[in-house]
Amino acid sequence: MNIVNDPNDRVYSDREKRHHGSDSRVFLGVLFVAIGSLLILENLDFLSYDLAHILISWPMLLIVIGIYNLSRKATTAGVILIGIGTYFMLPRIFDLPDHFFHNFWPLLLVIIGLVFIFQWNRKPGVPFRSAVDNNDILDETAIFGGRTMSLVTEQFKGGKITSIFGGSKINLLYCKPVEGCVIDVATIFGGTKIIVPESWNVKTEVVSIFGGFEDKRGNSVISRVDQSKLVIIKGAAIFGGGEITSMP
Repeated sequence: MNIVNDPNDRVYSDREKRHHGSDSRVFLGVLFVAIGSLLILENLDFLSYDLAHILISWPMLLIVIGIYNLSRKATTAGVILIGIGTYFMLPRIFDLPDHFFHNFWPLLLVIIGLVFIFQWNRKPGVPFRSAVDNNDILDETAIFGGRTMSLVTEQFKGGKITSIFGGSKINLLYCKPVEGCVIDVATIFGGTKIIVPESWNVKTEVVSIFGGFEDKRGNSVISRVDQSKLVIIKGAAIFGGGEITSMP
C-alpha cells in the first residue's frame, strides 16, 4: 500500500467533491455509450469482422479499465490490467505462434515485478509498511490477493481502495475524519470491507454494476451518527462489492 504524506494536502471544497464524485459515473457512462455504439455499428454491418473482433472484446475492456485506473493514479492496477489486455489482444491483431500463450504467467510476473520496482524507486523515502499505518491518507491496492490493515490517525483525509480479483479489510476504528473526507473505491471482481466507528456519518455514492456496496451497520446505528463526522465513499463496484460495518 502506498501512503503519501503531502504537506500540500488540503480539504476538498464542496465543488471539488462533486467533481471528483462524478469521475466514476462519467467514465462508466462514456464506456457504456462506446460499447453500445460499437454493437449498433456491428449489427448494421458498418464494422468489419476483424475490427469488431478487436474493439468488442474482453481484452479491450481490460485495457480501458486499466487506463481508467491510471487516470486515478492507481498505477499498479492500471499497468497490470493494460498488460494483460494487451497480451491477449496481440493474437487478435497479429498471426502469432501457438506457444505464445504459454508465456502468459511468466510475463505477468515480470510486469508485476517491474511495476513494484519502479514504484519503490519513485518513493525512496517511504519504508516498507506493516499491517498498521499512522498516516493520514489511505491508498490500498489488492490484485489477485488481499490483506487486513488498520489505520491510526487523528486527521484521516480519505484516500483510494482498489480491489481487482482480490480484496482488503480496512480497519478505521482508530481514525478521526477531517472535513471533506472522501474514500474512492474501485472494486472489479473483488471485494472490500471497511470497518468504521459507529459515530461516523457515512454517505455511499458507489456506482454498482453487477455488484453492490452496502452499509451493514443497521438502522439503529445509522440513526444516531454524529453528523459532523461525514465520510463520503464514492467509486464503482463492477462484478464485485463491498460493505461498511462497525464490527472488526
